[in-house]
Amino acid sequence: MTKIALSLLALAALYPATAGVVVIGNPPDAGTGNCYPFGCTYSGEYQQVYTASAFTGPITISGLEFFNTQYNSGATSTPTGNYAISLSTTSADWNTLSPTFASNIGGDNTEVFNASIEQSWAFGDTLTITFSTPFSYNPGNGNLLLDVVTDSSIGTGVYFDTNGNSTPNTILGRVYCDDCTSNGVDNGYGLVTGFVTGSSTPEPGTMTLAALGLLGTLALRRRRS
Repeated sequence: MTKIALSLLALAALYPATAGVVVIGNPPDAGTGNCYPFGCTYSGEYQQVYTASAFTGPITISGLEFFNTQYNSGATSTPTGNYAISLSTTSADWNTLSPTFASNIGGDNTEVFNASIEQSWAFGDTLTITFSTPFSYNPGNGNLLLDVVTDSSIGTGVYFDTNGNSTPNTILGRVYCDDCTSNGVDNGYGLVTGFVTGSSTPEPGTMTLAALGLLGTLALRRRRS
């Protein structure tokens, strides 16, 4: 094996897995949506649970996506304000979330984002939230909980896609407290969510393929000589 081939293979090992998006909650409810907690004026805490059976295996989550494809409110921006987002593994499910937020949070709770989500907006856009800290989730250990805390976010109303509006599902559930005067629980209802991931068993990347191709070429040349 030549030094060039060895260098290419070493470089390929440094490349991360190709990112993908696992979407939970499709298809969205037609012609409707919900602005809690990322689309309108909100102050308080919001939790959404995703049942483990919706995932095919362990994933490392590096971001979230929320979609605005069903209801156009004419909003031109997402809310101002700061959002603290955490993920954890939980025993609570789509129909067993407690209105006491702390009771739902798992022992591996990890803050993955703490910043503003403010940006210009047009109907059809996707809100992408890139984590500062990735979260490794194994559905074999329980369900996945999203926890969002924001203080006085002010928005014009972006209505993100939902699932379970008319017929409750068995994969999503949420509990919320706007201004924290009382907590609401919606079993079988929540925001359609995209989980930006990196595969734990990556496929060969571009550099790996290039290195393998070079090795094949070198081997062919040796046979011809």
